[in-house]
Amino acid sequence: MPPRGPITMGNGEITCIGLRYRGFLKRASVLPMKILVIGGTGKVGSAVVAGLRDLGHDAMAAARTNAPGVLALDLMQPGSVQTLAKGFDTAFLITPLVPNEAEIGIRAIDELRAAGVKKTVYLGIHNLDEMAQIPHFASKIPIRDHLLADGVSVMLAANFFFQNDLNIMGAIKGAGVYPMPVGSAGVYSIDCRDIARAGVRALTMDHWNATSQPLCGSAKLTGPIMAATWSRATGRPVIYPGDDTGPFIDGLRAAMPGFDAWIEHDMRTMMDVTQAMGCQASAHDIAASKEIIGKPQRPYEDFVSEHA
Repeated sequence: MPPRGPITMGNGEITCIGLRYRGFLKRASVLPMKILVIGGTGKVGSAVVAGLRDLGHDAMAAARTNAPGVLALDLMQPGSVQTLAKGFDTAFLITPLVPNEAEIGIRAIDELRAAGVKKTVYLGIHNLDEMAQIPHFASKIPIRDHLLADGVSVMLAANFFFQNDLNIMGAIKGAGVYPMPVGSAGVYSIDCRDIARAGVRALTMDHWNATSQPLCGSAKLTGPIMAATWSRATGRPVIYPGDDTGPFIDGLRAAMPGFDAWIEHDMRTMMDVTQAMGCQASAHDIAASKEIIGKPQRPYEDFVSEHA
């Protein structure tokens, strides 16, 4: 009988009790696992749930919502994760953007372990140490260190998301402006669907255990490059108006529930640091991202074409 749980991979093959499979994980290779996806209703989490279910696993989304088919979970409440996680084999964890994120994340990991969850895959951020001036980057450093101490769990260190652009579509299509002030140092943004695919593979395979895995796109993107990409796709002028963070912050203030002084400081600092140094990726980072995704990263141009 095939084992229940993650399997190992080597030399481009997936190996399970003497059986080998080329390509992505196949349903027949393992018995279904029961997997909890904390933050399972967002862009990444919902795609992780869908990907796991496509492989035959029993994946359940958990979030602060009463939506049908979603387990209600308040990460702010001590003990809530341990109560909910009993009986799950592995977990995917996304922590909220709040000042005490480090405390919440470490407690969630402890409670997952106490509940008997054997492995956690955590969605972190690329270049945490280099960009630690940003409050929500710094918060994830102690979470990462605590997570990896168990010798099994995995952090996915994601660069900027393509899908951030969906929040500014009104400006892009309505005003012909790309308003996100990412600057010209460059970021290596990635599609949320590729992040989710990496999450599914990290949850169901052992190849990346006890590591922080970079997740970045294959090409450097800047504000002017992003604007030009949208211009070509829409067939109309789209300009990058420059690096002033004020309009970006004003837009967040108007659109983001719970926007407060801490979030304003965090977002402004993120843009300032990104303009100064970018969110860089090495050739090794790009190759490692391709490996854990299991295929080449989606190009930014393809994402833009989908939404143009």
